[in-house]
Amino acid sequence: MKIVVGYDGSESAKRALERASSVVRDQDQVVVVAAAESHVRAAITEGAHLDPSEIQRRRKDLDEARAFLSERGVEAETIEGQGDPGAVIVEAAKDADLVIVGTRGLNPIKRIVLGSVSSKVVHRADCDVLVVR
Repeated sequence: MKIVVGYDGSESAKRALERASSVVRDQDQVVVVAAAESHVRAAITEGAHLDPSEIQRRRKDLDEARAFLSERGVEAETIEGQGDPGAVIVEAAKDADLVIVGTRGLNPIKRIVLGSVSSKVVHRADCDVLVVR
């Protein structure tokens, strides 16, 4: 079974990693995905671009996730994506059996303006999605 985990270093993403480590079996493949997003304000005025510090944060997140899983005896592949996190996770999960993501519990206004990564994944993934609270 292939399990894809969306990870951004948040507490909800850490809970998703914990859940992944608890459901994985010996022959399962675990892939952790993080996406560097362009900044909205810069995209409006100058065109979309990625801030190098955002890329570094996502790389650090992936290293953290790999170490967390390794401590629990789980080897993981990592994917460093760029763009909308929901879309990046869905793309990484094209051949997956399960996606695990956390939910941040955005308030209704932020959910409308920013969109929810977990909601995007639930509605667009071709496989089962486990949303961890």
